[in-house]
Amino acid sequence: PEDGILEDQQNFFFVKWSDAKQDPSMLGRVQWTAMKRHSRAIEKLLRSYGNAPSRLCDLSRNCLIFDNLVDLTNCLGIIVTDEHVRVERLKNRMRHKADETAGYRDVCINLMVTGKEAQHLGCDQHMCEVQLLIKDFALLKSVEGHTRYVKARNTIGN
Repeated sequence: PEDGILEDQQNFFFVKWSDAKQDPSMLGRVQWTAMKRHSRAIEKLLRSYGNAPSRLCDLSRNCLIFDNLVDLTNCLGIIVTDEHVRVERLKNRMRHKADETAGYRDVCINLMVTGKEAQHLGCDQHMCEVQLLIKDFALLKSVEGHTRYVKARNTIGN
């Protein structure tokens, strides 16, 4: 999968993680996903989750980007069959219509890492979100694309 985003002035491009982690200059330019902003978390709690914080599952989120659907599907199979991963929720947002999502689509997994090492580190109850995307849809995650997504999301009240 292509899971690193590098910025080059105003442009960004994707690289394979195996390449980025071997090149210190490339690794230093990878843009990691930020935690969900407090204001959006509160908005989501009130709009979608009836003020129940236990339902907020995407404070920590990342994405893996693939060249094609076959690779994405193979990765999904690896994740759901991993003995050290407990999938709590899976959303197939590939099936949505373009006008519902501003063109963006992904497969969204909420999961917990399990096992003795996770328990030892105290993260066995930590829920995170992993978005699996095809590169063409990942390119829609620009500032303009996110603005379109927020508008579509606000229209349906999520």
